[in-house]
Amino acid sequence: MATLRHLTPLDALYPARLRTLARPPASITIRGGSLEASCTVAIVGSRDAHAEASRFACDLAGTLSRYGIVIVSGGAVGIDAAAHRGALEAGGRTWAVTGTGCEHCFPPEHASLFDEIGKGPGAMFWPFAPSSAVRASAFLVRNRVLVALSDAVVVAQAGFPSGALRAAECARVARKPLWVVPAPPWLHGFAGSRQLLDAGARALTGVEILLRALQLPQTQPQRQRQPENRSSIKDPIVSAVFDAVDTAPLHVDDIALRSHLTVQAAAVALLTLALEAVVVEGPPGFFRRSESGNP
Repeated sequence: MATLRHLTPLDALYPARLRTLARPPASITIRGGSLEASCTVAIVGSRDAHAEASRFACDLAGTLSRYGIVIVSGGAVGIDAAAHRGALEAGGRTWAVTGTGCEHCFPPEHASLFDEIGKGPGAMFWPFAPSSAVRASAFLVRNRVLVALSDAVVVAQAGFPSGALRAAECARVARKPLWVVPAPPWLHGFAGSRQLLDAGARALTGVEILLRALQLPQTQPQRQRQPENRSSIKDPIVSAVFDAVDTAPLHVDDIALRSHLTVQAAAVALLTLALEAVVVEGPPGFFRRSESGNP
């Protein structure tokens, strides 16, 4: 079992990203690898997540992990768990910031997930005293710490009200880039996401947009999961969009017209297909089938 490290701001190993906070946690516990990284992205969202949103969060975490990006999330059920697992499946690093001390596991069903993360190279992170139990106010602190550890925040799904909205507010206060995944208007449980977009959050319509914003190369890394037999192609909306994409670049508006969908719905499906490497974007806003992109 990896050793637990109990740190205060006086310790040299205390994470540098937390020292920027006006009130850094007085006591933190870490299990696993280092909490230092060149690039980190938080992926957060609803506990009662839509299946497509969870799949997206998992795929996005896996894709970003292959670029060496550390995935940060809050260890909750739903979107958080999907993001952590996506990073783990890709062999990447993920940091789970919990809302309790290390003597408690919340939610209890994530004991095995937390154990896997804590073995490294990722890390479990408890920003409270070891005996601190579950309480509502702790998750406000957890969100503030989670955002401080991140270079950008992605909201995969947010209802209303939603803990993800509080994380988004922390990102706004900290002036961290905030990205929100658009959702088809007929899906329930995304009212918070739409509110964030209306308030000026950036719409995440392609992984290339995020990579450019993070100033990372947009060429695909060598190690990646293959798209064969991906379940998303079975989704009728994603399938319709895939059928509409050609080998020559088409603008998202034309793809939406061909697939008889709204531009927003087509953009979400294109992002899923791009994450699975069956379509590629280029130039921005234009998509085509990849040479090896067979469903």
